[in-house]
Amino acid sequence: MNEFIKQLQFTGKVLHELKLLSSHGGNLSVRDGDYLYITKTGRMAGFLSEDDIIRLPIFEETEKDKEASIELIVHRRIYQKNPEIGAIVHAHPITATTLAYFLDEFVPIDIEGQLFIKKVPVCVVERPSASLELAESLTDIFTKGYVVSVVRSHGSFAVGKTLNEALKYTSTLENSAEIYYRWKTINSIKF
Repeated sequence: MNEFIKQLQFTGKVLHELKLLSSHGGNLSVRDGDYLYITKTGRMAGFLSEDDIIRLPIFEETEKDKEASIELIVHRRIYQKNPEIGAIVHAHPITATTLAYFLDEFVPIDIEGQLFIKKVPVCVVERPSASLELAESLTDIFTKGYVVSVVRSHGSFAVGKTLNEALKYTSTLENSAEIYYRWKTINSIKF
């Protein structure tokens, strides 16, 4: 089996086990030169088979595009404009997504968050899923050097040189968001 497919399967399983997406939510991709491997639409990320992943060109559209995740437009645009990015993880972390309704950017208060993700911009667009507007907005965010962003009302997109790195940023985001939420909640209680 192809090494890229194994990486996608492993990453999907970890995302599922950490409850960073719903059963059929989220999508993953990894760059292979001028191609990308991406999960197909509607697949269960935690239980990916080889048939649940498709290889497509980055710089051109094909007839097979309709089999891919609906976020293919976003993945392609990010890769097209950021050649150093080798992988993308789109997840639906509950606490981070909730905080994005109330914040324009998230700054972690914990050491791990400060070390790995530093500052997380909230992406606010009219069409927060599968749109050119979303693709352009996220591409701009990642071009500025951010490693993860939360799309208001949708979920997170993280990038890295590898899938493992993008997974680390996704996991760190949710962990830091949960710490921040609990700190805010406890801080409001009068003891």
